[in-house]
Amino acid sequence: MSRAGAGHPAETGVRDDPTMLYVALNDLLQMEAKFRPRLALPKDEQSGEVTIGARDGAAHVLKCLKVWYDLPADVLVSAISLFDRFLTKMKVRPCHIPCITVSCMNIAIDEYAEVNKQARKVTVEELVSVSQSACTAGDVSRMSRVITDKLALLHGSAVTALHWLRLLRRLVASAAQEFGLTRPILAPSSEENLIKLLEIAICDAGCVNARTSELALVIVYHQLEQELLEWSRESPVPDEAYCLYEFAAHLQAHCNMNDASLLTTRNRFRSVLASYETRAAAPQRQRLVWRLSERTFKVLRPTDRLTSLLPTIEEQNFAVDATPTRKRSGSESSESEETSDWPRSPVLPVYCGN
Repeated sequence: MSRAGAGHPAETGVRDDPTMLYVALNDLLQMEAKFRPRLALPKDEQSGEVTIGARDGAAHVLKCLKVWYDLPADVLVSAISLFDRFLTKMKVRPCHIPCITVSCMNIAIDEYAEVNKQARKVTVEELVSVSQSACTAGDVSRMSRVITDKLALLHGSAVTALHWLRLLRRLVASAAQEFGLTRPILAPSSEENLIKLLEIAICDAGCVNARTSELALVIVYHQLEQELLEWSRESPVPDEAYCLYEFAAHLQAHCNMNDASLLTTRNRFRSVLASYETRAAAPQRQRLVWRLSERTFKVLRPTDRLTSLLPTIEEQNFAVDATPTRKRSGSESSESEETSDWPRSPVLPVYCGN
């Protein structure tokens, strides 16, 4: 269920040497078309077909699993890429989507562990339990083998948008250094924000069929615009910084990107990002409701021995003279004595012996 291959040229220790970066760029270009999904999903369910909403739902399940287990972004991007490519090649039923989703995450975790020479931390049983996919670990293992066979994953590693994103960031940052900019542009610290933008894009079906190189270039220059805007608020931006847009045209020509296709990808990404920011800014008015079965509720709170009837307290009549006297000092307070050990809860549960 794991893929062979030692990795990609963009992640094999290539330094920020322009010559080596362009060699890696050419290698990615040769493999890009092979790993590009071409989905044609309907918006509404038609004769039992998988819809766009089901695809986006599966992508968000993968993202939740990534957040829950604190997995790296490589696993999420690879899992979504597997899911989209499998749906491109195979016609599946909607009832199989949960199992396919967990299986793609299972394969992506295996691949990341093998490439980085690390032990796998998440088991198949844990993925099944947390995802609530209503399938078994055996189902996920069998489906993982089917996906591996249909996508021929044993013959090489896939090229994802994350590989393009990291490589293009390094290319633009290297060009900024050559232009002599005094302020770092697209520094390695900005990669985290770039990955967040990429995750927003790939979880939406609006960007699913875009070329990975075009999507990565659009995201990189979106981040560049934000950094130049912050720079302009502090001091005037030198003219050399705007030469980076000419460098973008150079990258576009080198990667054979069509103007119309690149513009469409940019508009789709901005639309997806605007929709995401609108949802994030909206107040969450949905109330969280926990639905528990009676059996689970009794385990959490054993109410079978809880009663609201207090036992009768038999009073004893003491003579007035026999009442023991209490000595008070000026430093003691009767209020603190009476309430020091008294329960703070207004309702005191009483457990009967029978």
